[in-house]
Amino acid sequence: MYNKLLIAIDLANLESAKYVVNTALKLTANNPNAVYRVVSIIEPVDNSLIAAFLPKNFDKSVLAEANKKLHDFTQATFPKDAKVQHIVTYGTIYEEICHIADEKDVDIIVMLASSKPHAEGLSANTVRVARNTDKPILVLR
Repeated sequence: MYNKLLIAIDLANLESAKYVVNTALKLTANNPNAVYRVVSIIEPVDNSLIAAFLPKNFDKSVLAEANKKLHDFTQATFPKDAKVQHIVTYGTIYEEICHIADEKDVDIIVMLASSKPHAEGLSANTVRVARNTDKPILVLR
């Protein structure tokens, strides 16, 4: 039985995120003690030319906006009595997922095979998570 789940979602694709959450809820249907750690990761802007034109506190405002969007999403998707922890972080997707999974000692990671709709195969991030964690992973299509 899974008690601590890490649910990795993409806030840019809420329909797929809802599918991931609903699957996680099915996994824990008979477990009132389940804790859902829902993570959304903001990737850094790699292009230094673009980064030079961004406002000084751009990262903080993006994280704050993503945090609000994540709270709104989970409030609409999870049951009222669910134990949900919201995690919005900034960094490389697979590194952050692996780090959080270890830090929070989760029982399973639930994530999409790819954040791109109708993609075939696994995304590079999904493959890297699988290679770099010892946690079980449920990869959804």
